[in-house]
Order: sequence, then structure tokens, then C-alpha cells
Amino acid sequence: MTKRIAELTRRTLAGEMYVKPVRTEFDREDLFLPREDMESKRVCEYILNQEPLITPDSAFTGFFNFDGSVVGDAFKRGGHKGSGELSSLFYLKPIDNLSTNEWQHATADYRRVLDRGISGIIAEIDKSMTLHSRPEEIAFLKALRRVAEAMISWAHRCSEKVSEYAASLDGDVEASARLMKLSEALKRVPEHAPTDLYEAVLCIYVCFSADPDSFGTLDRYISAFYERDIASGHITRDEAKEYIQELFLMVQAATPKSSHFTRGGESHFCIGGYLADGSDGFCETSRLITECLVELPTYIPQITLRWTKKLAREDFFYMMDMERRDPHKRIAFTNDERRMKCFTEICGIPYERAVNFTTVGCNEPAFLGAITGSNSKGNILRSVERLFHLFGDRIANAPDFDSFYAVYEEVLYADLDRIYDYDDKYNSLRAKDINYISSIFFNDCIENAKSLTRGGGDVVISSPMLLGIPNVIDSLITVRQFVYDDKICTMPQLIDALKNDWEGYEELHARIMRDGVFFGNNDERSNETGRRLYDSLYRYLKDKTNLFGYHFVVGDLLGYNEHHRWFGENTKATPDGRRSGDLLKFGIGQSEGRDRSGLTALLASIAQLDPHAIACGSTVTNISLEEQLVKNDELFDKTVSLFEAFFKAGGTHFQLTYVSREALLAAKADPAVRGNIRVRVTGFSDYFNHLRESIQDDIIARTTHGDE
Repeated sequence: MTKRIAELTRRTLAGEMYVKPVRTEFDREDLFLPREDMESKRVCEYILNQEPLITPDSAFTGFFNFDGSVVGDAFKRGGHKGSGELSSLFYLKPIDNLSTNEWQHATADYRRVLDRGISGIIAEIDKSMTLHSRPEEIAFLKALRRVAEAMISWAHRCSEKVSEYAASLDGDVEASARLMKLSEALKRVPEHAPTDLYEAVLCIYVCFSADPDSFGTLDRYISAFYERDIASGHITRDEAKEYIQELFLMVQAATPKSSHFTRGGESHFCIGGYLADGSDGFCETSRLITECLVELPTYIPQITLRWTKKLAREDFFYMMDMERRDPHKRIAFTNDERRMKCFTEICGIPYERAVNFTTVGCNEPAFLGAITGSNSKGNILRSVERLFHLFGDRIANAPDFDSFYAVYEEVLYADLDRIYDYDDKYNSLRAKDINYISSIFFNDCIENAKSLTRGGGDVVISSPMLLGIPNVIDSLITVRQFVYDDKICTMPQLIDALKNDWEGYEELHARIMRDGVFFGNNDERSNETGRRLYDSLYRYLKDKTNLFGYHFVVGDLLGYNEHHRWFGENTKATPDGRRSGDLLKFGIGQSEGRDRSGLTALLASIAQLDPHAIACGSTVTNISLEEQLVKNDELFDKTVSLFEAFFKAGGTHFQLTYVSREALLAAKADPAVRGNIRVRVTGFSDYFNHLRESIQDDIIARTTHGDE
């Protein structure tokens, strides 16, 4: 790390690089204008009233934050009245212990501005206006044009400010020269396409204001610039590192010093993965990006490696090695083989567009220039609760597991109908909003003359998160094993045990917990039962789309909030051994020591669970390892091979934590003891002591696997 980057790092971690919004006064007579005219006019005035943040160590500037006074970016959603109304009534507020509204992520497509500049995007808007005739479409496109022009004017204003600042630096020749270079570059980008790596990274940074969420697939954006500049001698590798590291620092700085500052779920993007020609995209630029990130003592952004069967083992080893070297745990892994199967075969997305997916936020999949199509969490375990506590008479005399499961599937589908209907309702409220600035950089919005909030994108998937899937699988396994296969209890006895929250049935509860063939042990009976659930989900969802026509797929992660506690508090006892009020599990995995057969068996069970690949939405698999499997070089090589085999067998995702249960318990009991423990949570990382207690408890409950 150079001295300049070290100083910017200090400023960033101190919160000094956060760009504070400048309050803007608007003409009250704007209210007489048509909606699109008024909103876009105010967006433009707001942008041009902001102040660029410049320091003597800066090589970039041009980012700005919205303050909620105008319609802002699609990620933070300030000024979006429909979203505001929705959040006030439904955000983190469950309905019937079944569904709740949550956040929504998005990623711009920086290829558009890197290929043609904003001037080229304006030309696309002009062309689209000749193809559309409806007044609301023309009004939307004209609004986009105004905002695009304001972005160009903003860059020019920044150029002037930087030039003035450079002139004020008496005697600092190096800083003045760097800032004059920045000033000259801002005259060209993002108005025009960048000509070198420096301009490309600057262009991305300026446009990041329009959607400060994810870079999408950063290595694909900048690799051509990097390779060309290196080959021509225009830039050195160390100079390239400085630019990328400053970009990452400014992304960290975009989050104010708050509870989210240390959470790695913001500005999540991918590297590697399949390219449109079918080759693997991991390259020298991918390595450089990873190296740049791991050298920085920051928390944001987060990288996911997209693994393919064509990825060289040495590259997979490199990324896992970088993961173990990263004290801030900003690297995760996903499987392109599974995701491409889902996106092309189930969602019907053309291959050449499906390869442009990334993971955003906590691990939600999105495509370049697209929003994540869902914004809700659902309690799938409620279907099991209702079956036993409300409809016990329908299963009391079921002669076999198949008959029992047929009734369960009816109840499951009834709950899913409501979960997905609520997701549509949430989206319909958000569709009251028109977004202008993010839509400039989102695919299909210009072509369709429609805001991204209203279904403007053509390549989007919808993935409401279903919490409690491991509980459902273990509940089904318990019924199959204890009632039908081994006949340890009758169905009426099990129903009564649950209605009494296991009181009076302590021996049965203890036996279930001791002898249950729970998911995660590579037992064919439990594996088959898990697959049966996913087959039901596949049949339910394979042709289902949301109100915008986006295909539904299965998600299962938690996010920053305690949905697993809120849902669990109001979910009665279930056959997996849960007592009334206990937490729900999230993600795809196992915990509480139920995965007794070791890590290999656990990974094998997960890999076999979903042959259809319907669960390639917002999914997460958390794996806790003993530290020796990572720190010991000989054992680490075996660990790499094990996870490579996991992906080859069909696993979709994994992220690692290697802190002992004892250390976590000590940290929870006395936060001052181990206040610097970082853990993977649910697609993001954070300090253990910053997490809410229920999330801490989930992490503690994960089984820690050692050498087998």
C-alpha cells in the first residue's frame, strides 16, 4: 500500500471521506409541473448543487449522496414516496407471521457508459423516443435525458472545482499534478467513453452515485483497459492497484460511520464466471482486484468468486488462499454451473445475458443493469405448524408417508400462494415510484421507456427468501422416521406432543434429538426427503412469474435483520424438535450438532438437495471449520479439494467461518475479550459483537467441522 493510499485509508476509516449531501431549495411552483417534469427538474437541480469532496491525496472525485428531498437512487430509495409508504407499513413488520417487506438491491451496467459515455446513452434515449408514442413513455424518456445531461454538467463542475483546489496547493507539486490530471479527465468522462484504466475507474466512480450498491462484474469492465495499458507501458501494475484501491476506499466511504459501516454486505460484486463465449472469465485483473481488496483494512466491498468447471484449480486455490488471508472476511464463493442451469432452463434467460449475473447485498442474484425482483421474507415453516396445530385431523390417520406428504404439500402451496402474492403487492406499491437516475444505467429501461421500479428491465429474477427450510426438512424427516418407518410413535401422539410444546413427551423429544436422521448426514432417507421438498418447490415455481413477468426462484437467506427470531417467536412447536418460540434456521445447511457425520457428509447432502437448481436465488450456505483446516497448509490443500468437489457435485454457494464455538461464547459473555472476531453471517461479514443476539446464537449453533 502506498503512502497516498494509506492516508486515504486513514481518512476513510475515520469517516472523513463520507460525502455529505448539500441541502437544495426548490421553486414551489414546480408543483404545477407534470410529475416527470417536476421530479426530474429537481433531481437535476439537486445534483448540480452538490459539492465534490477533494483532498490533497485524491485521484478521484464526483460522487454525491442523495438526502431524500428528491427522487434518488434505486438502492437507497430516498425520495421514493411509494417505497416510503410501503416501508412505513410493512418494512420488518410481518403479516400473519408469514411475510414481511425487506430491502431490495440493484446493480448498474457500467458497460454502457464505458462503451459509449453518457453522450452515447443520450443518443439511445433520443432513438427510443422515436420508437415510443405514449405520452407517459415520452415524458419518462425526456426526464431521463435531462438527468443524463445533468450528470455530464456535474462532472464538468467537479472538473472546475478540482482545478481551483489544485491551484490552491502551494508547493505540493505532486498533488497539484495529480489533481490537474483529475480535472482534465472529468472534462472527458463520463460524458465520453474512457480511453484508459484511470478514466475507466473514474467513470465508474462518478456514475456510482446513480446506484451506490454493486459494481456487478468489475473484472470484466476494466480488464481490457488494464491489459491494454500494461501492454503499452501506459501504466504500471502498482499504479493500477492505487486506482482500484482508491475506488474501494470511496465505496467504503459511501457508508457513513454507523452500524452498517463494518458490515460487508454492501457493494457486493462478483469476479470470474462464464463469459458469453463459454470460456471462464477469471483473469489477471480478477487477481489484481482481489489483491487490492485484501490489502485494505476495510469492510466494504465484498467479492464473490463465480466458480466454473473450467476454472483452473490454481485459481480456485488462489481465491481460497486469499479468503483465509483476509482478516475482514470479504470473499465468498458461488457455482456458475448451478446458477446458469437455473437462469437459462428455469427462467428462460438467453445464455449470453445470463452470464452477466452477479451477487449483490447479502447474496441476492442480479443481472448487470437490473434490480433484484423480490423484496420480501417468508416463513415457510408456518406450513408445518399449521398442518399439525390446525389440520391435525387431516393427517392423524394418514396410512403412509406419501399420504401424509400429499396433505402437507397442499398446506405448503397455500402458504406459498400468499407469500408470493404479498411479494407482488409490495412490488406494486414500489411501482408507484418513477426512478430517473438509476434507470439511465439499467438495461432495457431506455428501450422499454419504463422505470426500473415498474418492471423496466427484461432480465430480472424474483427470489423471495423462505426462512426455515432446514426446519421443514428435518420436520419431514422426523415424521417419516418416527411415525412411518420405525413406528416409534403414532401420528396422534406426535400431534399431541406438538400441541403441548413437548410437555409430557420429554422422552420422545430426547429420542428425536438423539436418534433423528436429520438432514446433513448423507443418509439416503434424509437426502431423499429433502429432495422431495425441493421437487415440490420446483413444481410450484417452474412456470410462475411475478407481476412484472420475472421468474420466481427459491431464496433462503436472512439479511441484516432478525426475521428468523420474529417469525420463530410466533411459530409453535414443530416435529424437528423446535419448541414454541424457538428461532427458525436460514440458509441451506445444518446446525446444533445435527450434522453428526462430518463435513464431507454435510456437503454431500447439500449438493444433492436440489437437482432442479430452483434454489439459485438469494441462497447462502454457511460452513464453520476448525481453524487448523485453514491455517495448516497441508490440511488447507485438502480443504480446497473438498470444496472444489462440493461444487462439482452440485453445491451452489459457500462461505467460511473458522472461529471455535468456545471463542464465540466467550465473546458473547464478555465482548471485551474477543471484540475483533469477524464472522460470516448470511451473505455478509461483520464483527461478532456488532450482531444482534439472535444472529449471534445462530452462528454459535453452527457445527464446527474438523479434520475427518
